Amino acid sequence: MGDFTGMLGWLFLPQFAANLVLKTAHWVLLRLSPRMVPHQSTSAYVLHQRISYALVIALYLLYTMWSTEQNLGMNYYHAFGLSPSDFSESQLRRSFRQVSLRLHPDKNPEGHKQFIVMQHAYKVLSNPLSRFAYDRAGQAAVACQSCKTLGDYMLMAIPRRLSVYLAYTMGCVAMQVFRVGKYGAFWQYMAIGAFAALELTMLTSTKEPGIIRALLVLAPHRTGHEMAQILQQVMVCFFIALNQIVPQFVPQEKNVSSLELAKELMTAIKATKAEVGNKSRRLADVFKGSGLERVMADEFREELQLSMTLASSPKFQAEFTDRLKTSRQASSA
Repeated sequence: MGDFTGMLGWLFLPQFAANLVLKTAHWVLLRLSPRMVPHQSTSAYVLHQRISYALVIALYLLYTMWSTEQNLGMNYYHAFGLSPSDFSESQLRRSFRQVSLRLHPDKNPEGHKQFIVMQHAYKVLSNPLSRFAYDRAGQAAVACQSCKTLGDYMLMAIPRRLSVYLAYTMGCVAMQVFRVGKYGAFWQYMAIGAFAALELTMLTSTKEPGIIRALLVLAPHRTGHEMAQILQQVMVCFFIALNQIVPQFVPQEKNVSSLELAKELMTAIKATKAEVGNKSRRLADVFKGSGLERVMADEFREELQLSMTLASSPKFQAEFTDRLKTSRQASSA
């Protein structure tokens, strides 16, 4: 549910927040220096809109990263007041004795459920094999009751973890099919492959990858698996943010098909046909009796219809001009 609401937030909140930020900034500037507030029809105002939008996206990206870390909650180490980086079995036994004195059902009947959870956490952390699986693959990996060796834990964890990246890949393909998120598409696939290789290395190597070790310095209370989850969310949010910000600063490429141009042209012709006919008849009246009225009216009708069509269709006019320029350049070459 949290991921779904987060996606909805990325779809609707940035634009609303950017407008609010822009209005607030302009309200303040109007009272400090009115000249700094541009008119809405100017390019400076558009620039202000883009900057406010980019600022909101960047802040929302940071917030999403922070909320992801918070939503992970407490891990088994944190429950005992320990850290994965300086873990020792003696500290674990001492902490568990203190927890037992506080939560044991004989002394605290209300803490029965919490005591069972802490007992399971102690069982996981006190066994080097299950602790390794917990550090690298999370709580779901140590739920395996039949796993006896490290290989058993990893064989159970690897397909489940790699299926996450398969889902990411399918999501990217779907976005390309529906023409959503076109910016950075190549790097999305590269990032998915890199993260899959990173997590596969975590699951099969006795040492954690260097990037995970570096990040654990910033968050020593987290396990390698939790840091990988945070990095995954950062990857997803980064590419969403990229596709939100880039269209604000990069001009959209024109991709007008010949069929669209033909439809646009026919619409413009129908709109101007009646007016062109009336003007050509008035011109024929001017040359009436000279024998040239028919020729002049026909030529005038063709020229006027073309010019009025171009004038009434900005899309056709722009594309017609670009294609004419390209044709002339090719001819001169």
